[in-house]
Amino acid sequence: MPVLPPFDGNGYRKRVLAAVEARGGPDETDPFEVYDLPLEAAGSLTDDEVARRVDAVWAFWQKQRDHPKYRGLVTALLASHDRLAELLRTASGRQWLAEQTRAERARRDAARFAELDAALQRLVERFGGVPADKVAGLRGMAAAAGIDDAAFEARLRGHRLLAAADAPAPAAPGDAAVVLRQVRDGLEELGRIEGARVPSLHALLELPPTADRDTVRRRRDALLVVNRQRRPDRRRALVDDLLAAAGTLLVDGDPAVYLDALADDVREALRPRVAAALLVEDRLTPADAHLLVQEALAAGLDPRRASDVVAGLARDAGSPAELPPPPAARTPGRTDWQAEVSAARAALRAGRLAVARRHVDAALSAAGGMHPPIRAARDEVDEAAARADAAWRGVAPALSARRHAAAAAALEHLVATAADVPGPRGESAEELLRVSREALAAADAVLAAAGPDRERALLAVLDAVADHPAAWGELTALPVAPATGVHAVPAPGGAREVRWTPSASPGPVEYRVLRVRPDGSRQVVGVTAATSLEDGGYGPVTGHVVVASRLGIAAAEAVTGAPPAAPAPPPAAPPANAPVAAPAAVPVDSLTAVPHGRRLRLIWSPPAAGTAEVRRLPAGTAPPAPGSTVVDPDAVGAPVPAMGPGLAVDTRPSAPVTEYVVLVRTGTAVVAGASAAWVVLPPVSGAALDGDRLRWTWPEGCTEVVVVVRPDAPPEGPDDPAGTRRKVTNTRYEIDGGVPVPGGGHAAVFACTRAGGRLLVAGEAPPDARVPLG
Repeated sequence: MPVLPPFDGNGYRKRVLAAVEARGGPDETDPFEVYDLPLEAAGSLTDDEVARRVDAVWAFWQKQRDHPKYRGLVTALLASHDRLAELLRTASGRQWLAEQTRAERARRDAARFAELDAALQRLVERFGGVPADKVAGLRGMAAAAGIDDAAFEARLRGHRLLAAADAPAPAAPGDAAVVLRQVRDGLEELGRIEGARVPSLHALLELPPTADRDTVRRRRDALLVVNRQRRPDRRRALVDDLLAAAGTLLVDGDPAVYLDALADDVREALRPRVAAALLVEDRLTPADAHLLVQEALAAGLDPRRASDVVAGLARDAGSPAELPPPPAARTPGRTDWQAEVSAARAALRAGRLAVARRHVDAALSAAGGMHPPIRAARDEVDEAAARADAAWRGVAPALSARRHAAAAAALEHLVATAADVPGPRGESAEELLRVSREALAAADAVLAAAGPDRERALLAVLDAVADHPAAWGELTALPVAPATGVHAVPAPGGAREVRWTPSASPGPVEYRVLRVRPDGSRQVVGVTAATSLEDGGYGPVTGHVVVASRLGIAAAEAVTGAPPAAPAPPPAAPPANAPVAAPAAVPVDSLTAVPHGRRLRLIWSPPAAGTAEVRRLPAGTAPPAPGSTVVDPDAVGAPVPAMGPGLAVDTRPSAPVTEYVVLVRTGTAVVAGASAAWVVLPPVSGAALDGDRLRWTWPEGCTEVVVVVRPDAPPEGPDDPAGTRRKVTNTRYEIDGGVPVPGGGHAAVFACTRAGGRLLVAGEAPPDARVPLG
């Protein structure tokens, strides 16, 4: 049986990461290469050998996450690790991957050899074989495509070799000048992050390379403002650096110097293309010249420099270039494509995404090539389409779960930004939005007409609209009656059966049962909707605890041996002639911050008396204590616009911590209620299952996280009422080797920080901090 050699990180970086990065990233590789496994031995490697290698590679990737050259590649590889590692760890999975990899490598080889094979075929057609003086050029073409000498020689042996043809030899390419390497590397990394190439600083600014300094300055300043409103991450820092470079090179410096340096890069990139064209045709044809000029324009050059680069390369190779006419003379419809770009942006603003895409296509056709404004408009359309697709993906699950508030929010976004884009089954966003709004209105009517048995009315509303904000907020304020009469009786086989009297609260109540050990520790026995549960655990048990909960709202604990709670006496009726007192200001006891696109929704339960409003606290200010009197509400903070009972909407904050408090005003009295914090922190990354443990990479400086596990869907946030929440310290994480999690469901890890002794939890967990559990 073959044994894999020990994993060598330095060698792996040079052999694998460098080669994959040079070829263009994760799309140009396969699982056996990235995990450094021999494809030919896929059927003979043992599961243990492969598991050790997969774990070693994964650990090495974690160490390379901040590598200046490979961090983008490593981040992409980590995103696909869970799926590929699971397949590689089993013989059947490896066999399937091996078959896929062989087919993919054959496809890549065919693509890599395509240009060389086409050149060989053309030379055979012209000369009846391959002239000897063409071999050096062919070899250089092969090397540029990643073809080694042995493979090139094998390809060449399939053709007849002739004496030297009477043709000029192509000029050897000169050394490429390294100009503004930091800017070029930054643009390349930004392109990897965004999934779309950013060729130049002008393209970053969405301006043509001929833009004047004042236009560049205004655009740079506007983008700086927009960028600093984004959450702090690698993309924001990268764009900040590039915008600073744009100011130095294009505003304070001479833009011609930057464009000349860019022309040098483009010249070296196009030199092999010109050499290949001359090798086959012995001249640069008008069609080839036109194509090369278009590529130079797409790389960020202005028309004059683009033509000069192609003409100079042809001249260096000893061939006159038949260049196309200047763009102004060749594209009399220039104003037409600019008008189409303007029309595309107007359609985007009007929420007509399909119309905007048609205008972009028309602009590209009218211009005869890709100009920076067209590319910018196309990217805006693509981004809007991606957001629309994401919104549509969330609509169907929300509607099937009767979460009409969430569905309405997603559909409102679609109607505003992509009204002419149908759903996966041809659904109309406007029609579905009407259905969700009708469901919400019907629920509002039931709530408004609720009589004395309001608790059952709330449950009926939530049965029809599972995420009705007002009903949910009001129900969470109602106590859930605990279970009573908890006792244990012997069961067959030495087990115990725990029994109890059910909660008196209406609605779907479930019970969580825990056993208590002599040392005071507790262990979960199980969860049930019945009124008994068998405890088959072994060892001494001093008692049991039953916790009733309804829709995630827990009641007080019920303990074995505790006397049943005495019923509360009915309230005494007031005298017939007693004056009616004005209701006291009662504080709202819950406030939840929920992200929605570029907005933050603040949801609370409307008070029974008085009016409620949300205030945004100044940075660094702690919220007033719940129930405390507020003398001057304006001194607490700025009001957040209300959108209806129990709902206010604020612009989504980008500050690390933004706190809110809900105030209740009754007459002249104002009291403080619940508070909420919207927290933006460096997120957890690399979350993955390792057996029955959830593991991740801790962000720098973070010592506490909150793990939320939900059985039916990904957690919506750190306070998702349908999830189970657990705080984990880095010390506990190291002791336990991760966090034990149940099989099935979904987990999300939220970073935390502390302010004034309070634990503040990040409002979001990115995809890299979320894991399906089965």
